[in-house]
Amino acid sequence: MANNEFLLLRHAKTKITGKIPVSKWTLSKEGYKEAEELTSVKEFKDLDIIISSCERKAYQTVKPLALRDSKSVTQFSDFNELDRDSGGFLSTTEDYSSIVKRCMHELDKSFNNWEKAAHALSRFSGKINKLDKMYESKRILIASHGIVINLYFAKVLNQLDNVYKRWKSTTFCDFGSIRTGIVIKDIAKL
Repeated sequence: MANNEFLLLRHAKTKITGKIPVSKWTLSKEGYKEAEELTSVKEFKDLDIIISSCERKAYQTVKPLALRDSKSVTQFSDFNELDRDSGGFLSTTEDYSSIVKRCMHELDKSFNNWEKAAHALSRFSGKINKLDKMYESKRILIASHGIVINLYFAKVLNQLDNVYKRWKSTTFCDFGSIRTGIVIKDIAKL
């Protein structure tokens, strides 16, 4: 390991609409306010690199930090959320949670035409590993999404059997950090 610190940030609150695919959602008014408030979070000072998924809501979450620090935001699709666009809009939180639970309990199966959780975890983990080899002693902020971030933390902590409970304990703008493969701050509130 290259002694990099990865700060993994779940995006701010989204504006939910069934008229466009989930991956195209943007931040809500409250989400924009949450993103601005991140500029005063002490853990987000002295960042070397700012990255987001290619989903707009993740980019919009870190844009105020990038502007504050005069940095660019690099986007990687490997940090996108588990692909849910083919499954269509789920109108209730209960329906959504039920599908997430199934995905997290059976990582190698697709539910509701969603990407398999094992695949999403593999691409996410693979990109972290590549970045860790590219850099030395950097503080790297990655804005991503609740399912993939919780899958990654569960993998690092060897708690994949508890990943749904971890996911349920997190909300918008929660973050955790990992340095040299060790969790410094867990994103989950268990």
